[in-house]
Amino acid sequence: MTNKKTPDGNQEFSNISIITADQIKAESKKLIEDYCNFFQNNPDEAMAALVEDVCVHSTVLAQLQQAIFVKNGQLQKVIDSQQKVIEKLEDAAKVRTSQISKRLEKLEAYFNRGM
Repeated sequence: MTNKKTPDGNQEFSNISIITADQIKAESKKLIEDYCNFFQNNPDEAMAALVEDVCVHSTVLAQLQQAIFVKNGQLQKVIDSQQKVIEKLEDAAKVRTSQISKRLEKLEAYFNRGM
């Protein structure tokens, strides 16, 4: 596997390269070859390394699932907050429209009386 720096949690995602399906296949093939060679040369150490990798990857997957769950909750809060703001703005626009309409009616009544 390539030895790349882990992205900073505060880093923008636009700076992180996207891993393609072809890259996943190539990396998987290389890992399989590495493990096969390792099992042929030293089966006990290979099994220990494989179990460790599975445990690490399972934990990382759990962290990713948890992060997605947390971010989803935060996103829902933002959406709800924005919806409340939109509703308040719409209500304010309705009140403003009503006030303008009443003023126009008063002006029309004033001009109609004067004529």
